[in-house]
Parts: sequence; structure tokens; C-alpha cells
Amino acid sequence: MLSKKRVVITIASALIGSPLMAADNPASHLHGQANLQLAFNDNRVDLLFESPAGNLLGFEHEPRTTEQQQTLDRVTSWLKATPLINTSESTCTVEAANVQRLGHDDGHAHAHTHTHGEEEHHADIEVTQVLVCSGLKQAASLVTPISTRFSGVEHLNIEWVGPDGQGATRLESGDQLFKLGR
Repeated sequence: MLSKKRVVITIASALIGSPLMAADNPASHLHGQANLQLAFNDNRVDLLFESPAGNLLGFEHEPRTTEQQQTLDRVTSWLKATPLINTSESTCTVEAANVQRLGHDDGHAHAHTHTHGEEEHHADIEVTQVLVCSGLKQAASLVTPISTRFSGVEHLNIEWVGPDGQGATRLESGDQLFKLGR
């Protein structure tokens, strides 16, 4: 019989692996939508957040101006430093974080030329975080700053798995609180 820890790691690996395939599928790139996947184990959370870059930056192409580069730098810094989920008591801290900007075909922003000569770029931002949250095991609900920080995220799909089970919910623009259903 597998231990609870091994089960969480196995399921977390499956959850965390699935969006990588989605990044190669242009149909999964839906503006206004983002996905957040969480794997809980004691007071640790492994987190994967994926969104079209336009939801977070306001553009998907490589930065063309100083202002766009500053926006990219500011958003990247915020995503690395800010826990993307938290308990109501704000007890989560970022232990490790990585932010990547991915295109759909080769890991770079990918452009499609339309008949009117304009290019439409499809790039995603993928964030992984390892969080440590004291009081996580007792939390019946969590909060996320994503949909209030980024107005381009109109729908945030959240999935989680842990020793006490799994669940899913969807937050609309401006919503922060979601119940774990434990």
C-alpha cells in the first residue's frame, strides 16, 4: 500500500505535468481564462499557474517598448515573490518559484500572420511555486490574489489534491476566496 506522501507526490506529478501538454495545444490558449493547480502535503503546497500572457501583461509579443519591458519585469517579480494562494491569516511564504514565458510550439512567443498583415502572438506564462503555509491543514478555505491583481483573468479554474482528497472550483473576476471542501 502506498503511503499518503507517495500518493500526493504521484497525483501532484500528474497534475503538474498536464498543463505542459496544454501549452503545445493552441486551443488551450483562451484569453480571459487561467488555471491554478495545487498539491497539498502537510504545510507544503506545490503550485502550478498557467495563463495566456495577455491576461497578465496586456500583450503577448516580446516587449517592444521600455514600458512593456518594465511591465514584464514587474509582473515576473510579483509572481516570484507573492504566494499565489494563502490562508485567511496570510501564513504562506514562497520557498521556491519559477516564472517562464512559453510559446505554443517551441518555448518562445509564436506569431501567426493574418490576412490583414498583423501578427497575433500566442504566449503563456507558467509559474511554479513551492509554498510553506503554517495552519494549512486546518484551513477550510484559501484566498488567491490572482483575479484581483490581474483584471485580464476573468475565469480562474482551480484544481487541488492532497491527503484529504481532491476538488475543483472556478473563480470569476475579482473573486479571491475558495473553499477546499474538506
